[in-house]
Amino acid sequence: MDSKSRMLKSWNFEEPDRVPLEIYLYPAARNLPGADKILEFQENEADNFRGVHGFDWGFMGLDSQYAEEVIEDVPGAFKRVLRTHSTTAGKFTAVTKHYCDEGDPNDFHWEKRFIETIDDFKRVAEADRPRRTFDLGKYNQGCVEAGNRGLPCTGLFHPLGELVRTSNMDEVYMWLMTEDRIVMEYLERCTEQVCDTLLSIKDKELADSPVFMTYALEMLTPPWLGREHFNKLVFPFDKRVNDAVHAIGGRHRAHCHGNSGEFLELFADMGVDAVEPLEPPPYGNNILAKAKKQVGKRMLLSGNVISQEFPLDSFKIKDVRELVKQAIAEGAPGGGFTLKTTGGAVGVGKTKEQCIKDIDCNLALIDAWREFGSYN
Repeated sequence: MDSKSRMLKSWNFEEPDRVPLEIYLYPAARNLPGADKILEFQENEADNFRGVHGFDWGFMGLDSQYAEEVIEDVPGAFKRVLRTHSTTAGKFTAVTKHYCDEGDPNDFHWEKRFIETIDDFKRVAEADRPRRTFDLGKYNQGCVEAGNRGLPCTGLFHPLGELVRTSNMDEVYMWLMTEDRIVMEYLERCTEQVCDTLLSIKDKELADSPVFMTYALEMLTPPWLGREHFNKLVFPFDKRVNDAVHAIGGRHRAHCHGNSGEFLELFADMGVDAVEPLEPPPYGNNILAKAKKQVGKRMLLSGNVISQEFPLDSFKIKDVRELVKQAIAEGAPGGGFTLKTTGGAVGVGKTKEQCIKDIDCNLALIDAWREFGSYN
C-alpha cells in the first residue's frame, strides 16, 4: 500500500497495512550523524502531510508588501531585524532578536509584535477584506509532485489564532475580554472573507481534495482561553469556516499543543477533521486511550509520543520503544491514527550533542514502529 492510500484509509477509520508514521528531518540537521537515515526514511517510507501552495492569505487576510531590515548586528552575539508589512490598512512593524548561539537558527525572540496597540487592532478589524487569490497551477503542481508519497496540505488563515500570535501578548487577551465590539466585528468580517474565499474554488479542477492546516487552537484553549470564551469567540466562527471547507470537499487538520484533551469533542463538533500532536502529561492533558473513545471515529488523531525530552541527558533512548508501543496500542485499533512525535522536526536542540541525541531517539522510534506498527 502506498503512503497516500495508507493515510486516507486510516483517515477513513479503517485499518491499513500498517500504522502511518509521520517524520520530518529539520533541514539544518542534514549533516549530523544519523540524519541521512532519517532523510532516507522521510523520502521513501514516512507517511507525511506535504506542504503545497494554495491561497495567498497576505498579512492577516490583507494584501501586503513585506520587507526586512537588519537594524543591529553584533557579530558572534545577536542581530535585530525590523520587519514591515505595508498593507491597505497601513504599515505594521515588528522587531525580532536573533541570538547566534541558538540551536535552531530560525528561532528568534520578539521585541515588538506587529499589532501592539488597540489602534493597530482597529485598523486590521475595520479594513476592507476582498476575496483572497488561489494559485490553481501551483496547487495542482504541488499535488503532482507529492504523488503517492503522502497527502498534500495547504495553509488556512485562522483569524483569531493569527491575531493572538501577531499581537502584543500582554494586551491581546485583554482585548478579547473587554473590546467586544471590535473583536466581534473583526471575527465576523474575517470569517465572511475566509468562507467566501474557500467557496470560490468549489468548482475548480483540483488535482487533489484539499487538506487545510491551522496553527491556532493551542493559543485559544487553557491557559489562554477557558470554555466560556472558546464557545463565544472560537466555536461559532470556526464552525462556519469548517462548513465551507467541507462544502468544497476539503478537510481541516488542527495543530494544537498543550491542554486540548478536554476540548477534543468541541473540536469535532465544530468540524475539525484531524488534530495533532496530542501531548500527554506533563506537556498537555491528552490521554490517548480516552481520546480514542471520545472522538476516535470523528477525527484523525496524530502524535502522543513525547519528544521534547529526547535531546536531554536524563532521557534514555531505550525508553522510546515503550512510548511507541503504548501509543500504537491505544491509538491504532480501527484506524484513525498516525504515529507522530509531539516536539516537531527531527534534529532540533540547543547544542550539537542534543541534536544528535534527538536523531538517535527518532531512529529508535522507527525501529519500534517496525516492530509494533503492522496491522497484519
